[in-house]
Amino acid sequence: MSPVETMRTVPARAPNGCNQPVMSQLTKAEREKVEQIAQLEMRSLSATARMLMLRGIQQYEDDTHNAD
Repeated sequence: MSPVETMRTVPARAPNGCNQPVMSQLTKAEREKVEQIAQLEMRSLSATARMLMLRGIQQYEDDTHNAD
């Protein structure tokens, strides 16, 4: 077998269209928490950060909607 035949394609880790990076600064403790979540969820750090951000946005929208 040639190396090309044994290579696997890497699955996309984010939906199509996810091409707008966001830079964020975390404390050491915050980063360690995100790393622990990433390991638990078996996700990359960036996929975990995206998941947490989307969940936070949803919570924010729910809270804002309920306040109205």
